[in-house]
Amino acid sequence: MRMIDKHRFLLIAMLAAGIVTLACTAEVGPPAKVIVVGIDAVDIEVMKHLLDDGSLPNFSRLMSQGATGRLETFMPLTKSPILWTSIATSKMPNEHGIGGFVKSEDGGKMVPYTGNTRRVKAIWDILGEEGMKVAVVGWMVTWPAEEVNGYLVSDYIQYETEKGIKLDQQTYPEDLFEEIDSLRLTQKDVSDEDIADLFPVDRTAGDFGIASWHKDYVKMIYATDETFRRVAHHLNDKGVDFLAVYFNGIDSMCHGFWDFRTKQKHPLHSVIDNYYIWMDGVLGEFMDLVDDRTLLVVCSDHGFHGPRRTEDGSLYLGVYMHGQYGIVGLMGKGVRKGSSIIDAEILDVTPTILYALGIPVGRDMRGRVLTDGFEPEYLKSHTVSFIPTYETGDRVAGEPMESPVDDKIKEKLRAVGYIQ
Repeated sequence: MRMIDKHRFLLIAMLAAGIVTLACTAEVGPPAKVIVVGIDAVDIEVMKHLLDDGSLPNFSRLMSQGATGRLETFMPLTKSPILWTSIATSKMPNEHGIGGFVKSEDGGKMVPYTGNTRRVKAIWDILGEEGMKVAVVGWMVTWPAEEVNGYLVSDYIQYETEKGIKLDQQTYPEDLFEEIDSLRLTQKDVSDEDIADLFPVDRTAGDFGIASWHKDYVKMIYATDETFRRVAHHLNDKGVDFLAVYFNGIDSMCHGFWDFRTKQKHPLHSVIDNYYIWMDGVLGEFMDLVDDRTLLVVCSDHGFHGPRRTEDGSLYLGVYMHGQYGIVGLMGKGVRKGSSIIDAEILDVTPTILYALGIPVGRDMRGRVLTDGFEPEYLKSHTVSFIPTYETGDRVAGEPMESPVDDKIKEKLRAVGYIQ
């Protein structure tokens, strides 16, 4: 028998046994897992000098081994709870129902928006209905924790002041809180040594000409992001098919220290850069979880350009400090290495995840699939499919729920200029 005939015979035998089919499926099939890392306010222009000098090896690795591009936010500039909900739903604010940080009630009372006011399904709801086990950590406007096919740790877990004291419905299932309680950090748990790479702890507030609260502010930010990092890895180890984790720290650091960033000789000049470097390490941990069965999605809701000045010289703060472009990155299964993603918008994240998983995109979703980021072979073997809508069932939105930590939330929002 000639050699080519031998190969044909073996191929036929392997096809009959199902061996080749399995091998091809593993190679061209959709990913078995998706990891979403949401990092608030990441801006390519802000971190460009850190990329150039090698201080952000993991963001650089994302660019070289994945597909990356600018991610356009809503214009005019708007608030992060709106944006992160649109990222998770591919719906406009008037459709998903989250109108900002707080809702003003009759009499001028402000109540923070809560997850029960969302009118539409998030990506984790859709995937859960498809049978995927999900884990969501710290995503904006997720308290009270909704029932999911897996685990949900709400954003309100960051507002606890003492361990072992909790609000109802901080997690789903409810008893998950006890499992993760030991992983949580509060500001009081963070030592000067813990933040020594972020903040010049060997200097006194008098050295800076600033208030002593700045160091506590850094400890609070670090405690929140470190908690979410720990919890995300813990839930990932439980064997989930979809993991989404949110980090707020870069945004909060930019709001708190942007003015010092412009003063080259000030001791706090590098605080924002330091946090980018810390977050690069966090990103690297999630990148290390990516194998040939996994898709990593990295996104930010907006960039950061600092305060704008009015004609009379005063400063616009809060949302006016945001930039028009955040970033988006894909890495792993089916992704075209080193490619650029063009004209991406925050509404495109959810359709892209659905497409990558071989799940239809809702025709009522406002975004598109970021096909620029995928290998040509992957695109040929995976066409975009559609379903009219996922908004079926009995989901009923309610009014924002008051909580014992509302005053703490509003105090934090006032500190960075989001509310008065």
